[in-house]
Amino acid sequence: MSKYRKEDNINHNKTIEGFTEYEVKAVDLGGEIEKKIEKLARTIHADKFSEEYVDETRKKRDDLAINNSAENGISVSEDTYLLCVEEAKKLIFSDLELQRPPAKTCIFCNKSIKDIGGRRITAQKFRGVTLSKNKTGGGNTKYPRQSLELFSEPITFICFWGEKEKWTESAIMSAKNAYLNGKQPWFCQICGKRKCDKCATPINYPMGSDILYDDGHSSHAAILPFNPGCINTDCDNYKYWEN
Repeated sequence: MSKYRKEDNINHNKTIEGFTEYEVKAVDLGGEIEKKIEKLARTIHADKFSEEYVDETRKKRDDLAINNSAENGISVSEDTYLLCVEEAKKLIFSDLELQRPPAKTCIFCNKSIKDIGGRRITAQKFRGVTLSKNKTGGGNTKYPRQSLELFSEPITFICFWGEKEKWTESAIMSAKNAYLNGKQPWFCQICGKRKCDKCATPINYPMGSDILYDDGHSSHAAILPFNPGCINTDCDNYKYWEN
């Protein structure tokens, strides 16, 4: 094992210390996306700034300790590479099929899933958020559809729908920031109205919802004719639920 691989493993182990199995999957997924960005950025940089690689080779022949710098103190090569990283992020984060790790908190109430319990939700009939290559709007007046441009190149929109009072400026920016950082925005079962009618805690099975898991994959919870019970052990509606 190389020195760099060992250092990566040590840093990874420090990062995930105390994490659950599912939290580790989220971290690993984020790491995979970062590697995709780095690989694409290097390809873009080599294509757009090939002359810098020639210059770099020449510098190595002369003196590795000498480095021509830009005014801000960043080497020209590094400066242009950072531009390529930003371009790579746009290309990867605009991919509608990209499997993203969950954002840290609910876009509506700003609470973590540990604080609330239940499941993360990305979409329901009456509220949700997703990415699209097409701008949408209108629809149900109580649950209107709206769009916000995420990237102009490649053209990508955040499409969201639901109660106007839920989609505050703060909630919209929370969703945008999540996508810009390669995360999947979500909302909790309380904000998604999948809660117990007796104690207001999340029910075990959020029917009619697209559920987002820690490792970035999602599944749909169909509407079924049964009472799933809730997660509150002190509630009369509590039911033990095998994951």
